[in-house]
Amino acid sequence: MKLNFLHAFVPLCILMLISSRLHSQSDKSFNVVSYSVNLDLYDNFKVPYPRTFVANETITIQSLLNSGQIVLDAVNKSLLVDSVSGAGISFDHVNNRLTINLDRNYDSLEMFDVTIFYRHKDIKDSAFYCSGGMVYTDCETSGARRWFPCKDAPNDKALVNINARVPARTPFVSIGVLADSTVSGDTLIYKWESKFPVATYLVAIVGKTDYNLDVLYRKQRDDSSDSLQVRFYWQTGETAFNLRNVKNKIGMMLKVFSELYGDYPFEKIGFATVNRDFLWGGMENQTIVTLCPDCWTEDLVSHELAHQWFGDMITPMTWSDIWLNEGFATYSESLWYERTLGKKAYKDNVDYNASKYLIQNPGFPVYNESWNVSEPDDNLVFNDAITYSKSACVIHMLRYVLGDSLFFKFLHDYANDPYFKYGNVSTKEFIETINLVTMRNLQWFFDEWIYGPNHPVYKNNFTIDELPEEKWKLNYTIIQTQENAGFFKMPVELRVEFTGGKDTLLTVSNDYNMQMYSFEFSDQPKKIFFDPDNEIVLKEVKR
Repeated sequence: MKLNFLHAFVPLCILMLISSRLHSQSDKSFNVVSYSVNLDLYDNFKVPYPRTFVANETITIQSLLNSGQIVLDAVNKSLLVDSVSGAGISFDHVNNRLTINLDRNYDSLEMFDVTIFYRHKDIKDSAFYCSGGMVYTDCETSGARRWFPCKDAPNDKALVNINARVPARTPFVSIGVLADSTVSGDTLIYKWESKFPVATYLVAIVGKTDYNLDVLYRKQRDDSSDSLQVRFYWQTGETAFNLRNVKNKIGMMLKVFSELYGDYPFEKIGFATVNRDFLWGGMENQTIVTLCPDCWTEDLVSHELAHQWFGDMITPMTWSDIWLNEGFATYSESLWYERTLGKKAYKDNVDYNASKYLIQNPGFPVYNESWNVSEPDDNLVFNDAITYSKSACVIHMLRYVLGDSLFFKFLHDYANDPYFKYGNVSTKEFIETINLVTMRNLQWFFDEWIYGPNHPVYKNNFTIDELPEEKWKLNYTIIQTQENAGFFKMPVELRVEFTGGKDTLLTVSNDYNMQMYSFEFSDQPKKIFFDPDNEIVLKEVKR
């Protein structure tokens, strides 16, 4: 979210097979299997808090084509590359691309290691943050390339080890599990290791000289013997009540989402508040979420926790598919309220997102095809009205179309599909999967709500005619008047109230514009309510 258990080790052969499918939209000549990044951050925690650091990384690569060269992302403004070794014998670093010449041509499926020695420059770059004894990174969408050379695309997932040298007694956290921490004099070296593949934009480091750290263990299920480690890195002066509330409810959040989506997919979950240089509410870095300062709120924490399934475990193939991250995470906030406070709280949250979209709608579709091949503007990618609110409301309407039983079956099946788990998904693949699981063709639904812009505007009318033998005929015509979008096919509910006080709920399929429906009743109709429960939340109704 960018807002204005222990499992078995993933076998390397499986990771390589996953990786070979994932890179269809990026460089097809090689896969990154793993990064091992060594950072000397000692001086960054000391006055005057320089932003420069010295580092090296070893990248394990699988060749996919016969080639003697690899090209990585590395921003020239941020990084200065000193040398390469291993299979790398020379390099050229221009236009934010690090081209490394190899010691020979490597055939398809051959593996080799390249080591890069580099430095981060003493600049602000909206990726590596350093001030006042705090260091952290923020990588979405393309920030990783500003603090370590990498193949920086959402569909490139690899194992990652982060080794960092910091001053003694400095809490420091990264992705994965803490494999080791070694003290030598006034120096502490942390070794964090991911046992599951990570997209580069989800790699993060966070440290602060005076962090407070609470470590809890929570079960995902009452019948489970395993407990998940939950880490809270918080700062003195933050609101104790809010932090305590989140700590008290994190176990229930894990149970709710594990029941809905399957077991929590990673080694731990951590939350760390950072400073006011952080422009967002939170960021779902894999296993270590960063939050804005003192932002211990239920909706934000539940959102970022849900991202561990949708975004981290199942990652978008390209930035065009980002709605599958943010839509499901935002909708998960509503599900959290539904499970803990009831259906009204759920619907209030959905309606809140709908109102945000209807007020702020910029008029472009959820899915932007150009983001498949180009680096999009963050202000477009993280547009609150579209990527978050509209996407979440679309998922609510998908639930309405499918019904609860089929909808929740799909959610669980999708999150546990081995084709996507720890890999990537495209919008096209998502639609194919939901069609397969539900045995229904829902292409029409996504064509209008995801691929098309805007929303329907209804201006309906009706007539009531008295018939012989004390019967009445109701003619109801559904009319869509929007001029900035196509027609929106949807199932529609109509509630009819009668003069005697009774009512009835009718469901019709609105398949074309100006469609008229006729009903006969033995009681006299008095009022007709269109979509009485406001299930089609993304709409306007004109009187």
